[in-house]
Amino acid sequence: MTVTVGTNLVRLIAILVAAIATTVIVFCVWAVQVKAQTNTPAIEPISRTINLTAEQEYIIREIVLTDLKVPKAKPDAPETIGDKVPENIELYPIPPGVAEKVPQVKSHTFFVKDNDTIILVSPSDRVIAEVIKKSND
Repeated sequence: MTVTVGTNLVRLIAILVAAIATTVIVFCVWAVQVKAQTNTPAIEPISRTINLTAEQEYIIREIVLTDLKVPKAKPDAPETIGDKVPENIELYPIPPGVAEKVPQVKSHTFFVKDNDTIILVSPSDRVIAEVIKKSND
């Protein structure tokens, strides 16, 4: 039996082409199945309506926690962006010093929790817009 190198090379190429074609077909079928299974709507993450720098957060913390003496909200008050603040939680206007130095929050209101977390709230719908936690300095 005589086997030439050319014939083996042709067979090897044919096997490789068949293997690649089979892999592509299997992948396409798998992708269609996965797509069919993931047609449920995804819950979009809550997008921030205010983007504050660390310096701006520091300014707000300093003025609100040091200069103002606002009563603290109950521990069970919400503190997640996008949550609605119940009517029984008193909201306070942004102080003029904060509004001057951080103008993007001047139209908001706020409340403070026991752990010195400052919650910025959109006054039109009472939805939490930003959460400023006490720094660890």
